[in-house]
Amino acid sequence: MKRKISLIIKFIAILSSVYGMLQSLDHWMFFTYFTNLSNIFIDLCLLIFLIYDLKKTKYISQGMYLIKFMGTISITLTFFVYLLLLAPTNSHGFIGAYLSDGAGSLCVHFITPVLAIIDFIFFSEKYLPEKRHVFYSVIPPLVYVGYVIILGQVFRVRWYGDMLAPYNFLNYGASTGWFGFDLSLLGSKTLGIGTFYMIVVLLIIFIGLGKFFLKIKKTKKDFY
Repeated sequence: MKRKISLIIKFIAILSSVYGMLQSLDHWMFFTYFTNLSNIFIDLCLLIFLIYDLKKTKYISQGMYLIKFMGTISITLTFFVYLLLLAPTNSHGFIGAYLSDGAGSLCVHFITPVLAIIDFIFFSEKYLPEKRHVFYSVIPPLVYVGYVIILGQVFRVRWYGDMLAPYNFLNYGASTGWFGFDLSLLGSKTLGIGTFYMIVVLLIIFIGLGKFFLKIKKTKKDFY
């Protein structure tokens, strides 16, 4: 029964993610958004482990579990950032932000993240977490920030006309820049907080999420 539940959760999570992404897949810029990249990342992880489940694989390397851990952290941030920062400032309103594009946003920002979290916590029994693993949780955001900066500075990519990043909290081209602070500017193009501070906050959040998930795995006897 537990194996069947695991299979169902993985399958629905992947299906939800693919459906949600297809609703907005209309340009190569699709691959510049952390939401889509984190969904692709977790989809690949879930697909691999879905195959493991179907084949009843007995040995799975800890490296694969570590990659899954990183994917889960990434999709969890997608869930929280959209819930707390992007949906509230969306032009469609909070509910409209999730229901836009045929509810595709709901799929990639809520349904898939929640199912991926459940899958990691309850169906990754053989993962053996170590304290040093928490540092792996900051790799995805740092790689993404570097990716966005390269796109903006080297390839002159612009989002929404003049933004130097896909998201308002990373838009270092706004008047607040890297180190400014002016909450009166809060809107779709900036949170009124310098990008440097937001990156620091996000890294702290990633580390916090990493510690949280690792602690849960270390106390897995409470769940299994």
